[in-house]
Amino acid sequence: MSVALFFWLALCSSQSLAFGADGHRIIVSIAEKHLSKKTAAELTQISGGTALTELALWPDQIRGQQKWSHTKSWHYINIKDHERFSGLRRSPKGDVLSALKESYKQLKDPKTESQQRREALAFFVHLAGDIHQPLHVGRYSDLGGNRVSIKWLGSNKRRNLHWVWDTGLIKDEQLGVDQYSALINKTTAQQRYNWQSDSFLDWAMESKVLRAQVYEFGQPVQKGPVTIDQQYINRTKPLLKKRLLMAGVRLAGCLNRLFDSTYFTPITADKNVCETGGHLE
Repeated sequence: MSVALFFWLALCSSQSLAFGADGHRIIVSIAEKHLSKKTAAELTQISGGTALTELALWPDQIRGQQKWSHTKSWHYINIKDHERFSGLRRSPKGDVLSALKESYKQLKDPKTESQQRREALAFFVHLAGDIHQPLHVGRYSDLGGNRVSIKWLGSNKRRNLHWVWDTGLIKDEQLGVDQYSALINKTTAQQRYNWQSDSFLDWAMESKVLRAQVYEFGQPVQKGPVTIDQQYINRTKPLLKKRLLMAGVRLAGCLNRLFDSTYFTPITADKNVCETGGHLE
């Protein structure tokens, strides 16, 4: 079976998507603009020609299959508001932080078998997006917003807060993936340097801090669905756009560190910075 056909069949077995499909496509679209030619060529070889955008969707598509059911917990990490990551009791099944580190380790190891390398690339690209969505670093009490019922702009269709941040805020822009990514893909050299100097733990810590803004509804929370009005959407859209942008830039930075030793200057070329760099808690 060809590599492309393998992933196509997996994608056709549709399951519910995390950080909506368009969110992952936007992140990859931004990342591809920041990849070196050498890195892009290496990724094409690893993927067997499968588009990076399709690889990014694969971990969501297969997690409902028995073979991959153990990966469900890899898409998020739960932590209470007052808890610190340094003392957090982690899930023995794994979480988004441990899965990011493991997939990056497999990509870095030249001895990793080719099929495992493709799967590691798919998971790394996908999870680098998930961890930037604040509710993927969620509260235990409501399962990252999944138990917070919401009413979206007066619609009677049943939704939850997690859907708002995975899908709703992106769809409200009414732009195609290419248009959306082009709209937000604007950074300075200093921003790229700062963001690409951070670790996976830094990414998670940022999302945890941003949760306070996610739950700021501008109205008393009573029984029944929380109304997500236009004011909430207008206030939170810029935050989501920044997280998508940061995810794309950081994803590209980590991949360039792995596959193009000439992309960074000697001072900033540390290949371990994605795993252990930044400002740990």
